[in-house]
Amino acid sequence: MTTATILTRQPGRSGEVGRAFYFWISLAMAAVFVGGFSGTVPRDFLGTPALPLLLHVHGAISTLWVVLLVAQPAFIARGSLRLHRRVGWAGTGLAVAMLVMGVAATLFSIHHHAVPPFFPPAVFLVMNLIGMMAFAGLLVAGIVLRRQREWHKRLMLCATISILGPGLGRLLPMPSFGAAAPLVMFAAILSFAVAGMVADLVVRGRIHPAYLWGTGVILLTDLAIGPLASASPTLALLRLIQSN
Repeated sequence: MTTATILTRQPGRSGEVGRAFYFWISLAMAAVFVGGFSGTVPRDFLGTPALPLLLHVHGAISTLWVVLLVAQPAFIARGSLRLHRRVGWAGTGLAVAMLVMGVAATLFSIHHHAVPPFFPPAVFLVMNLIGMMAFAGLLVAGIVLRRQREWHKRLMLCATISILGPGLGRLLPMPSFGAAAPLVMFAAILSFAVAGMVADLVVRGRIHPAYLWGTGVILLTDLAIGPLASASPTLALLRLIQSN
């Protein structure tokens, strides 16, 4: 199936982005997660000392989310709406587990000085915590508006886009970008939301407001990382986590 086919206006379905678009962009986001972490996971599992159980659980839950990320739009693309809804409720529980384990893994990594070298600890702390907050907010909004399909699918897409940072940070050659590295990563994150907007413009002739809200949340959180990472309360919290 070509991109042109995916983004072609379909008679009787104006106002809907082709279902295949969400499947293909979910594959692209899954590739970011898999490609980014595949460079560190083998070393983590084979290294000495062994990877702590907490990080094993965090990795397993995150892997299940990537599987769900691809499966849900695939169910819709094949017309399995009932299965999509059933799996969606299980996915809600998985998302809660992701939030809990994401925070736990962040604190654990900082405390044990296991932060990836391309992220300053303060940036790593803020990026992960604020990313989880954005993910949770967009996810809750998507669940609340689940009966409004046009809002639901766009908000759920934006929720996953909001947590692409760790995968992109490992996938992109961050050190080679120097001081511009944060801007490059944020631009890469936003490119996924822009792809959704472009799809809307091609198929619907206008951008759905869900993208404006979702992208606005992502943009605000990205812009807030730098100032928050250098703020005195954040640095005090960082020292507390590292010392206890």
